Amino acid sequence: MAASAHAQTVGMIGPGFAPSAIKADNFDAVFEVKVNTLPSIPVLWNQTPDARWDGVICNVGKANQGAVKVEPTARFGYLDLNTCTMFANFHMLDLTTVDPDKEWTARVYLRARK
Repeated sequence: MAASAHAQTVGMIGPGFAPSAIKADNFDAVFEVKVNTLPSIPVLWNQTPDARWDGVICNVGKANQGAVKVEPTARFGYLDLNTCTMFANFHMLDLTTVDPDKEWTARVYLRARK
């Protein structure tokens, strides 16, 4: 994860890969978030101004697309079911639903940027 990636619009997030490709031991923290609200859920808050993360976000729910962004000025990008994407050198993470009544589950893998 050397370059910064930003979520794109209309279903475009990249790169995409399966959750089975992730090695949790490579990360400092792994957790799941049930996402069922609009507007978005700020996952990382109370960070110091210079805090930065590398991470992988996976949609591991039973159904539905999810939406994710890692920069305040970025648009939300869609994350399909059983798909992961990665981001580098980010400070914030927002998750939301694509449709207000269709929740999804995000598995988040974080590694502190040194």
